[in-house]
Amino acid sequence: MIKVCDSIMGSGKSSAAINYMNAHKHDKKFIYITPYLTETDRIFSKCKDLHFVRPSNKLKEFNFSKSQHTNELIKEGRNISTTHQAFKRYTSETLDNIKKQGYTLIIDEGVNLIEEYDIHPSDLNLLIKTGYVKETNGIYTLGNREYDGVCFQNFFSILKSRDIMSINDNPQILYFWSLPPNLLTSFNDVYILTYIFEAQRLKYFMDIYNIKYTYIGIERTPDGKYYFSKHLSYVPEYVHHLKDKIHILDNARLNRIGDDYYALSKSWYTNKTEETDQLKKNISNYFNNIWRGVNVDKRMWGAFNCAFNKLKGKGYTKSFVPFNECATNNYKNKTHLVYATNVFMNVKEKLLYQYYGIQVNEDLYALSTMVQWIWRSAIRDGQDIYLYIPSKRMRTLLINWIHSFDEGGVSAA
Repeated sequence: MIKVCDSIMGSGKSSAAINYMNAHKHDKKFIYITPYLTETDRIFSKCKDLHFVRPSNKLKEFNFSKSQHTNELIKEGRNISTTHQAFKRYTSETLDNIKKQGYTLIIDEGVNLIEEYDIHPSDLNLLIKTGYVKETNGIYTLGNREYDGVCFQNFFSILKSRDIMSINDNPQILYFWSLPPNLLTSFNDVYILTYIFEAQRLKYFMDIYNIKYTYIGIERTPDGKYYFSKHLSYVPEYVHHLKDKIHILDNARLNRIGDDYYALSKSWYTNKTEETDQLKKNISNYFNNIWRGVNVDKRMWGAFNCAFNKLKGKGYTKSFVPFNECATNNYKNKTHLVYATNVFMNVKEKLLYQYYGIQVNEDLYALSTMVQWIWRSAIRDGQDIYLYIPSKRMRTLLINWIHSFDEGGVSAA
């Protein structure tokens, strides 16, 4: 059974997972995955009796292969804590061993299970005609003939454990590959710890393959401990005071640059050189004049990686954190922030989801990405933060989301 714990940051999701694992240390086996290897340290320290192991690619006895080490650990029924990237490389053999052992999976934050794969349409058509590949409703799988060549070796290694999907976007044809659905269904139980699941790639992946799930909540006991609950009503007290803790810059002159709906999007950074130069001046003004006395160590700014060189400047260059950073505590001392991004889903990816009847909520996707980034800062510890959000669209999304808690809501899209 797949259970989604969709609850705001700071509501105790990770603590509830730790308490759950400790309570079942004798009757369950666990694989706990998180975006960054450093975040697995908490699992090691808080679940000592479960003797978690981190798979390694530095062991000679496993040919310096993390995959081989992982398979051996699973055969032994060991508890494993690893990263999203390592999890995405699980083979069919790994999944078979997981099913035999009866593991429980805990996913800390949504993992992206769909990526783009590049193959020329003529090559794919040739493989279909010769029987190496078959196509059914836009899904490409292994055909009746076994491929033993070299040119398409990587392509067929993917097809052995996962599907490749296509959509037609005349005149361009796009191909995507996804990890197999049984990456999730091979486990006895799956717990997904996240926020705004409705807008995440993992949710869309599960919808495409009709993988069922149910929502669970968090319960906080009088002694301050957190547990999973069937009730979804718990919202931590601090969220009702966000409007007093998050101070969004209200400056017409600095905000004017983001008035256009698509301002600060990826294409905007490519096409609007003059406006980008002005945005750089605005960011410098914010950090070096408006908040001149704030220590450099307290500053944080986020944008697309491709915009870094266009926006970097004196007093804040080294404070850059990519716009979609999540699930790390490395920046919890940051109090003065700039979010210089207008988030839209990749057009190709959006077309893929629409092809399979999945409607993407662009605003909810943008909000989810932005609040995850903001929660890397000192707000996660209840401290005041000060934000410059040049994009009117993004600023409005955040303001509406904050106000929604006054009305008993948990999101604003």
